[in-house]
Amino acid sequence: MHDGSRRLDGAREGQHEDGEALLAEVTQLRTALTRRPVIDMAKGAIMALTRCDEDTAFRQLSEVSQTHNVKLFDLASALLGDLQRPDPGTSEVDRLVQQNWTRR
Repeated sequence: MHDGSRRLDGAREGQHEDGEALLAEVTQLRTALTRRPVIDMAKGAIMALTRCDEDTAFRQLSEVSQTHNVKLFDLASALLGDLQRPDPGTSEVDRLVQQNWTRR
């Protein structure tokens, strides 16, 4: 009898762990879905400003992100925010992207 209840407790524990893992995955996917459009818009802005293709624009964002230890989403958000200012192209973010582009 005790052996059966131990198995049941073990099964419940496994289900609980599976549920937590699924919840974490759902949360991560939701975050990715809300951040992707911002990153895509930043790629589009880089494509328009530098006349490059999508892969090159993403590589640009990724390189600046990694070089300066800034999350890709945060960099993309900052870039888009800077482009909405009356004097775009003069911020630190714009300078970093432009500097990275001219090194090529």
